[in-house]
Formats: sequence, C-alpha cells, structure tokens
Amino acid sequence: MPAERRMLFRHGALLLLLSAMIGLVVAAQAPHPAKWMAAHVGGLMTGLLMIALGGLWSELRLAATTRRRALLMGLTAAWTGFVANAYAAIVNLPGPATDPGRVPDAAWHLPVFLVMLGIVVPTTLGSFFLLWKGLRG
Repeated sequence: MPAERRMLFRHGALLLLLSAMIGLVVAAQAPHPAKWMAAHVGGLMTGLLMIALGGLWSELRLAATTRRRALLMGLTAAWTGFVANAYAAIVNLPGPATDPGRVPDAAWHLPVFLVMLGIVVPTTLGSFFLLWKGLRG
C-alpha cells in the first residue's frame, strides 16, 4: 500500500511538471493558445487529483485486487486524458465550447480523440466508484 501511495504521488508530480511545461508553450505564443491552455489547466488539475488520491489511499478499505484495479483505472484515466488534451491542442481539434460548428481539419482527427475519450470516461467513472466504495465505513 505505501508503494501504491508513493506511485500516485510520483505520477501526480510528473503530471504537474509536464503541465507546467505545456504552460511554457502557451507563454511562447503557440498556435491555437486556447487549446494549449486547456491542456495546461487540465493537466494541472489531473496532477492535483492524483496527489489527492495518494493522500487518501491509506484510508481505502478494499481487497487487494480491487485496490489494484482502482489504481490502474485511475492512472489510465489520468494519462489518457492528458494525452487526449495534448492531442486536441496539437491538431487544433474543434470543441463545442472552443469552436462550435467547425469541423476537424482532417477526417481522422475526431475518431482518434473519440477512442481516447472512450477510454477516459469509463476508467474515470470506474475508479471514482471504487474510491467511493473503499471510503465507506
């Protein structure tokens, strides 16, 4: 359990570091800065969430296999979400809030993003459910 907790802290710190580097991209006036800013802020929030998860990890009351599943699902969601945000910034993928009505520049951009979203959503919800389950008294 301490090794898992430390792993969450390390992954959270790495996400914070990489997100700070993306912040430098924003400061360097990269093209489509709103997308890079979204990747920067999303990565910072994900890193903080991983650190918070590490902080409550010792409070979870789950079987070893369920605990491991929650850990893997959380890390999968965090890193896939980080990559999806960076991908959306790199290819300037339009979003409903950032570019309503605009179609992607290439036909394959959206399906690639949707595959990543298909990984992020269930793993996020699954890990949150297991966390909630493990925090019951």
